[in-house]
Amino acid sequence: MSKLIKIIAAAALSGATIFAAFSANAQDAVKRNDEGRFFYSTIEVPAGAETLYVSGKGPRAVNPDAPREQQTYGDTETQARSTFNSIKEAVEKAGWSMGDIVMVRVYLVADPKMGKMDFAGFNKAFAEFFGTDDQPNKPVRAVVEVAGLAVPAWNIEVDVRAQRMPK
Repeated sequence: MSKLIKIIAAAALSGATIFAAFSANAQDAVKRNDEGRFFYSTIEVPAGAETLYVSGKGPRAVNPDAPREQQTYGDTETQARSTFNSIKEAVEKAGWSMGDIVMVRVYLVADPKMGKMDFAGFNKAFAEFFGTDDQPNKPVRAVVEVAGLAVPAWNIEVDVRAQRMPK
C-alpha cells in the first residue's frame, strides 16, 4: 500500500508542477491588440495582475504663486503635457512606469480661444508619453468633451489605470 501512496503522491506533485508551469505561461504578459496610431483598441490583462489607479489629475498652474483664482494653466496642449507629467510622477512614485498604464480616460473642456475642445493639442502632448521609442506601450483610451471641471481654468483632467504581472 505504501508503494501506491508514493506513486499517487509523485503523480500529484508532478501534476501540480505541470499545472503551475502552464498557468505561468498562460498569464505571463498583458496582451495589447489592434494597434492604432495613438492607442490600442483592446488590451487583455491576465488574472492575477496587480492594479494601480491614479485618480483625476489636472495641470499645474503656470503661475503657482498667484492666488488660486488668478492662476493660469496654458492652452490644452500645455495643460495635457503638465497633466501627463503629474501622472508620470504619481505612477513612478508608486514604483510603476508609464508603460504599465493600460487605460486612460480624458475629460476635455472647450478651449476658450477655439470654442471647442482642442483634440489636436491634446494628441500632440499625449504622443510624447505613449507609443514612443523610449516607451512604446500604448493604452486604450476614451476622450470626451465636458462642460466644466472642478478647477474652472482647467481644460483637461485625466485618470488612468495601470496593470502588470507581479514581479
